[in-house]
Amino acid sequence: MITYGGKDWEGAVFDLDGTILDSMGVWEIVDRRFLENNGLPFEKDYIQDLLTMHFAQAAEYTKKRYAMEKSEAQIMEEWFAIAKGMYAGEVELKPHAAEYLAALRERGVKIAAATSSDPLLYEPALKRNGVYDYFQAFALSSETEHGKETAEVYELAAKRIRVPLEKCIVFEDILKGVQNARAAGCYTVAVEDASSSHDAEKIRREADIYICDYLQLKEIEQ
Repeated sequence: MITYGGKDWEGAVFDLDGTILDSMGVWEIVDRRFLENNGLPFEKDYIQDLLTMHFAQAAEYTKKRYAMEKSEAQIMEEWFAIAKGMYAGEVELKPHAAEYLAALRERGVKIAAATSSDPLLYEPALKRNGVYDYFQAFALSSETEHGKETAEVYELAAKRIRVPLEKCIVFEDILKGVQNARAAGCYTVAVEDASSSHDAEKIRREADIYICDYLQLKEIEQ
């Protein structure tokens, strides 16, 4: 158990990309290369629109936005071909994330992931960085109806570690994730990421805690 905000928390639910994995830059590279390969313009709002979508949603959105003849399956295959190698061999953790996960496990906190990513991407990255076994459960946005547009995926993650959602801390890097987790009664820790810099001030206001580095949590633990 760990104490923040004067309350004890039994579970910790982590987003992965941008929160545990320092990977959001990878997706901008993937998106840029995909658009270039298909003769399409790079548009910053397109990248932002994809942040809360799981793979299938993003492919459907991309096909419609650019009126592409390619199928959604072909779009996802292209993304995978670019991203898979980068996750397996290049993606690192956010600073001191491994130490923090280890500390949570030592204190008996149950740990889950709630992610819009795909196991074929995040599993190699987590394993290569030595933290995969810290997670007792994984919940995927694609397993829910609304992805991260609601708190469904956090609820699923909490259910899988058998901790009521209201007794969980949720760690996120995007504004909508923080807002939905708080609305569901969770204590929220926002992790700074460059991909969410445009929402940084809003995230600071919405989150219970805002950190740039997991070491900061040692200083504020009660």
